[in-house]
Amino acid sequence: MLAAAFGLVTAGAAGCGIRLDRDPQMPDLSPVDTLRDAVARTLAATTADEGTADAISAFAAAVGPPWNPPEGLAEPVAPPNPDPAPFAAAEGLADAARRFVAAAPALGRRTGLTAVVLADVAAGALLHLSDLDPEAAGSIRGELADAVRTALDVGLTDQAGSGAPVDPGAHPSPAERDEAHPLAALITASHIAEYVYERASVHLAADSPARRESHARIAGLRGIMAIAPTLADDVTVPSSAPAWKLGERPDDGPTALAAIRGAEDALVERLWSARSAVPPAVFLSWLDDSARARRRADGFQDLRFEVAQRSPEEDG
Repeated sequence: MLAAAFGLVTAGAAGCGIRLDRDPQMPDLSPVDTLRDAVARTLAATTADEGTADAISAFAAAVGPPWNPPEGLAEPVAPPNPDPAPFAAAEGLADAARRFVAAAPALGRRTGLTAVVLADVAAGALLHLSDLDPEAAGSIRGELADAVRTALDVGLTDQAGSGAPVDPGAHPSPAERDEAHPLAALITASHIAEYVYERASVHLAADSPARRESHARIAGLRGIMAIAPTLADDVTVPSSAPAWKLGERPDDGPTALAAIRGAEDALVERLWSARSAVPPAVFLSWLDDSARARRRADGFQDLRFEVAQRSPEEDG
C-alpha cells in the first residue's frame, strides 16, 4: 500500500477559516470537511456482518471520528451532519460511496489529501457492495460516470479559455520523464500496464476473470492516456515503447497475475502523485477501475493507501 497522510478535522479544526460574525471558536468547515464528517457518521451507524466487519473497521479508522462543534460556544451549534438511522452493511457501504460521488462537484478541480482517503474508502466500499448488492453498486458507478463527464466537461471548458492548449505530439526522452508532469508519469504507467495485460493474458486460463476482462481494462487504460493530457495545460505526452522492463515477468498463470497486480499498484502510485491535477470524481473512477482490476488478479484490497493521521500542529 502507499502511505497517505492527512489531517483529521478534530476539535481544533486546523486550517479551517474563521468567520468574524460567529463565535471565534467555531470554524467554518470546507466541503471536504463536511463530507468527511458525513462519511464518518455513516460508518459509525453501519452494522457490519461477518464478511464486512474488518473492512468497515478499516474504513472508519481511515476516515476518523465524526466532527462535533467545540464545547462552550456562546450559542450551541448542531454538527455539520445529523446522525443517520442505523444501516445494514450493504446500506452503509452504499451510502458512504454515494456521498462521495454526490459531493465530488463541490470539492473543486483537485483531489486533496483528505479527499484521496475518502475516495479510497468509496472504492473499497464499492468492491464489497459489488458482492452484497450488485445492483446498488452498478447504480452508484452509473452516477459516478455522470459525475466524471461533468467534471471533464468543466475542465475542457476551463482549458479552452486559458489559451494554452496541450501539445499531444511532443514526446520526452526517458531522462526527461523523471522531471515530467505527474500526469505524464501516469500516462507512462498506463502504457506499461497495457503492455503487461497484453503479455500476461496469454498465460491465463480462458475463464480467468483477469483474462476475460483484459480487453475492457486495456480500453480503460487508453482512456486514462487520452484524458490525462486534458487535465492540465503543461503536460508533455510521453509515447509508449515496444517493450517495457517489468519487475515481474509473466511466464505462467501465477506470474501473470502477479505482473498485473504490480502494474495496477504502480498505476495507483502515479495516480496518487497526480492527485492535485485530477478532479475527485475522475480520481475515484480511475481508482475504482484499478481496484476491480487488481481483484480480478487475485489481489482484493479493502484500501489502497495506508493512512498516517497527522495532528493539527503537523498540518500547520
